[in-house]
Amino acid sequence: MNAPSQDPSFVPGQPSPLADQSKAAHTAHDAARRASKDSEAVARSAADTVSAAGDATTATLSSVAAARSAAAEIVAAAASVAAEIAAREALAVQDEADRRAVDVAAAAVTALELVAVDDGAVTPDEARRLAARIAQLVSADVVNQARLTDEAAGRVAQAVALAAEAAALAAWTAASLVEAAALGARAAAEETAHASAATEEASVVAVNSAGHVADLARRRVAQLRQAPMVAELRLALERDELELHYQAMIDVASGAVTGVEALIRWHHPSRGLLQPASFLDVAEGPYLVEPIGDWVLRSACRQAAIWSNRYGDRAPRVWVNVSCDQLGRDHLVGVVADVLEETHLPPDRLGMEITERQLARRVGHVIDDLEAFRRLGVALSVDDFGTGYASLDYLRRFSFDEIKIDRSFVSGLQQRTDRAVASSIVALGRSLGLTVVAEGVENASQLELVTDLGVDVTQGYLHHRPAPAAEIDQQIGAHATV
Repeated sequence: MNAPSQDPSFVPGQPSPLADQSKAAHTAHDAARRASKDSEAVARSAADTVSAAGDATTATLSSVAAARSAAAEIVAAAASVAAEIAAREALAVQDEADRRAVDVAAAAVTALELVAVDDGAVTPDEARRLAARIAQLVSADVVNQARLTDEAAGRVAQAVALAAEAAALAAWTAASLVEAAALGARAAAEETAHASAATEEASVVAVNSAGHVADLARRRVAQLRQAPMVAELRLALERDELELHYQAMIDVASGAVTGVEALIRWHHPSRGLLQPASFLDVAEGPYLVEPIGDWVLRSACRQAAIWSNRYGDRAPRVWVNVSCDQLGRDHLVGVVADVLEETHLPPDRLGMEITERQLARRVGHVIDDLEAFRRLGVALSVDDFGTGYASLDYLRRFSFDEIKIDRSFVSGLQQRTDRAVASSIVALGRSLGLTVVAEGVENASQLELVTDLGVDVTQGYLHHRPAPAAEIDQQIGAHATV
């Protein structure tokens, strides 16, 4: 009942933004759950595909084995038939020959018996005729036997030819079966490959979808948790709870304060003084990036104008951190121009810092604003240099004034690798005519090391912690009056 009234952005008669955020979070959670189920379904599909591929492979091997077995059986059957036919024909020829031989022998015996019985009645001529007749009969039987033998041989040859034809047919059948099995195997392999590719693609889509939905859910939950702080930050702007602290940047050669970096702080009514890490993510959200960024810029320029009027040419340049979310909106350049005119601040007393990571990712997005700052006469710096892992082309394309060696390299100068990286950054800066700043200098040993490397300016707790303008003013004045 009282929840809407606790939301500073709540308008009576309209849905509460907190309620909308809660609804969005639940929607994202449901979407993530559905994506998870889809991923499980894809996983099951992948398992089924693998199983089907295994079954197809097994079936293919079985088909090949069956084809080989069938071919062997057909060839064996054909050979058996041919052998049976040849054996049968050979037996028939043998039987016929035996029968004819018996008949011829019987005829010869009969003739001889006739001769023997009626020996006295047979004349020599009759004997010759009888002998010729027997010879004729035997000759006819021999000729007939040869004919039968030729016919039998022909039948055997025909049987063998039939057997050979059957064997060829069996071989062709076996080859067809093997080819069919091979085609089946190839089709199964292609189908498995297509199914695997489709499953893999579906899995990637499902995983990406689940990751996207999960990221959306995290964002929604984060927005839900940050909603009260967003409302509090809006009120903080109205109640002047924000303020700027400054950290001095010391020239190595003279020891003078040549620049200061503006750092935002929040005097929270119940939590005390908050560092940027406690609220900066919220401050850079879509609804606060411009109003808070404009406030920082205007406050820093007003303070820079005070120092410029007080110390003249010895006044430090005030550096303001700018995120890529503030650039490329056709907004910030106009604000800078208006503030410079309002405060009468010389443009070279203002500097804009942008991190290398942001610059490397979105150089095409911010190019117009960077060129516009240069035309206004505002200085430009690349912050956290050496951590972006990007091309150095942007250093060639834009006229930057300084680069800042990231504190991670300064803290690791005892190590050869970090020292080599820092040394190469100094050499690069010098070759391009840039001021090289070492940030994060916390002790005398680090100061000595960066000095030996040849940096121009140092910044860190060794010189001074970030503090209100009045405290930094004493440090500036101590060197400006020397």
